[in-house]
Amino acid sequence: MFSHSSPEMNQDSKASAIGSFLNIRISNPMDWRPIDRFILLACLVILAPLSFGSTMWIANTQVPEWLNQPLVSFLTVLYIGHIAVMVGFILAALKLRRYTDDWPLFENVIIASFLIVVLTTGYLTGTYLSEALLIIFLGVIITCTLADVNKIQFCFWIVVPLLGGMSALDLMQILPHAMLLEKSPVADNGRPFDGWMAIRMTVAFILAPLIYLCILAMKRWAERENLYLEMSTIDGLTRLSNRNSLITRGQEEIRRARAADSTTLPPLACIMIDLDHFKQINDTWGHHAGDEVLVAASKVMMENARPNDEVGRYGGEEFAVLLPGTTLVQAKLIAERLRKRISHMAVEVDGQKIEVTASLGVACYPSPGVEAMSDLLKTADKALYEAKETGRNKVVSA
Repeated sequence: MFSHSSPEMNQDSKASAIGSFLNIRISNPMDWRPIDRFILLACLVILAPLSFGSTMWIANTQVPEWLNQPLVSFLTVLYIGHIAVMVGFILAALKLRRYTDDWPLFENVIIASFLIVVLTTGYLTGTYLSEALLIIFLGVIITCTLADVNKIQFCFWIVVPLLGGMSALDLMQILPHAMLLEKSPVADNGRPFDGWMAIRMTVAFILAPLIYLCILAMKRWAERENLYLEMSTIDGLTRLSNRNSLITRGQEEIRRARAADSTTLPPLACIMIDLDHFKQINDTWGHHAGDEVLVAASKVMMENARPNDEVGRYGGEEFAVLLPGTTLVQAKLIAERLRKRISHMAVEVDGQKIEVTASLGVACYPSPGVEAMSDLLKTADKALYEAKETGRNKVVSA
């Protein structure tokens, strides 16, 4: 038996595809697949010929004697052709997105057609160094978030010489300035005519939403930059510094200590902390309980840290605290206070109280055998290992 689909089913399938695209794609466009970003970009690009064309057609119906009619026809064909090409690619992309995530040809056509329309319109109206340049600038900002930045950079090096060439043609008077206009839009007293002012104001209102989109794009860039910075320095669970950030801070402190102009180097102490029997907590209460314990212990460490201290998650259930300007004796007292606070903290999970203790190892730079950050961590870790081997829930200094 052969099956066939009716026209109604095809229409429902197309509507479903468009509906799924609209419903799923409510998230931030920078998180979309490339082909979905291109569909959005093409929809935005259509605004250019629509706004230019509608403004030109309104002016042509009101004051046709002010416009060069052959160029009106030329631009009409250009705008309609541009819109038709974009709509065709959008419809094709809505089908292809089910099978592929990318379509470089679509991206290239969007970028190239946008530049052709804007530069042509800007040159023929004499606004290529004002409105056209601003629209291109705004388009670059929006496109950089949705397309390949390298392609935008390549187009930039094409646009700049083209603008220079347009300016040269105007200066040398080889071609008429603002060829679309049969009459100057500026009166003898230097004031633009009301119609020309209305057109410029219309363009300004059209640019307003584009500027807002640029603000949203730049805001998203800033948010992502902050997020990536946080992800590279902060542990996601405990919100403490991660291992790399901790080591980097320690290296900076040691370099600062070595560069200090004094006979005695400012000390840098390190406390390594390991939660006792943590695997048993996970096995008995579950990993969610283990996470609660890690978060609670991290909170205790942060509450007892000084502003200049660096508290980090070294790995698993192991933590480290860097204490700039702290001697070994002072660090041991701080470690003992941390040990007591951890042993007294209340961790309640699923209605059950979990008791937690910690073993701590303390080391200090400078000291014999400790000349770098790796030496400091290794020495503190040896002291921690001794604390665990000799009974746990105690502090041992190197």
